[in-house]
Order: sequence, then C-alpha cells, then structure tokens
Amino acid sequence: MKVTGLHHVLLTVRDLERSTAFYTEVLGLRKVKEIPDNGTAGAKVLCGLPDGRLLGLVQHRANGGGVFDEFRTGLDHVALTVPADELDLWSRRLDDAGIDHSPPAPSAFGDPLIVLRDPDEIQLQIYGTRSDQGPDGAGPTSRDD
Repeated sequence: MKVTGLHHVLLTVRDLERSTAFYTEVLGLRKVKEIPDNGTAGAKVLCGLPDGRLLGLVQHRANGGGVFDEFRTGLDHVALTVPADELDLWSRRLDDAGIDHSPPAPSAFGDPLIVLRDPDEIQLQIYGTRSDQGPDGAGPTSRDD
C-alpha cells in the first residue's frame, strides 16, 4: 500500500479575490471551481495546474490577517515547474507585473529557479525543468514508481 500522488494543496489567504487574481492572472493558473463559505470551512477557489492537480486558496473567517511565515511549523514554500527554456520569459513576466523576485539561479537540486512571494508573503518557487525530468529532478517521469 502506498501514496500514489498529490491531489491538491490548499493555501490560507487573507483576501481571496486578491489572491485568486494573482494566481490566475500573474501565474496563469486556471480557476476551476469556487466554493462558498459554509460557515465553517471558509470560501475557497480551486485553481487547476496543467497536470490536473489542484492548488486551492481558502479565506477563513477566523483569519486574523497575519502574513505567512515559513519559519513556523507548517508550509515552507510551494514549488511550481515550467520548461527550463522559459525561465527567462517568466522573469520578464514577473517584472512586467511588478512582482519582486530573484533572478534565475541554480537551486540546491541543480535546476534553475526563481523565488517570489504571493500577496500573503507565501514563498513560491518557479523551477525550470527539462521535459525528461520527473518532479524530483532525478530523471524521467514514470507511472510505475
């Protein structure tokens, strides 16, 4: 018995509308579903990645408005992938959108990446990967792992 994949990641945000605009307009994710606040779980927006996985945003009523801090227990960052030959285009796209970011630079895994922050200061990384690489950077993707 084993875990077979990642279904979704849900990020808590302070302003659902603002964050949805960032993830759809700046990062180009596709909004696939809006879920209204049911009085308990908070309003959500689910954004689809090209591989079918979901990145969700939730605005909880009890959110005190604090910004994200990766030094607390929980999420450290979210890493997204793009083709390696498009990383410079992403850098220009972020510049054009007025988003502060690092220049493309080698990561600890060897692939080049750009580091930026979303409207809630959640650290995002955009990894440039070759098409023959799996998500771990170790080699070709495989469904038999």
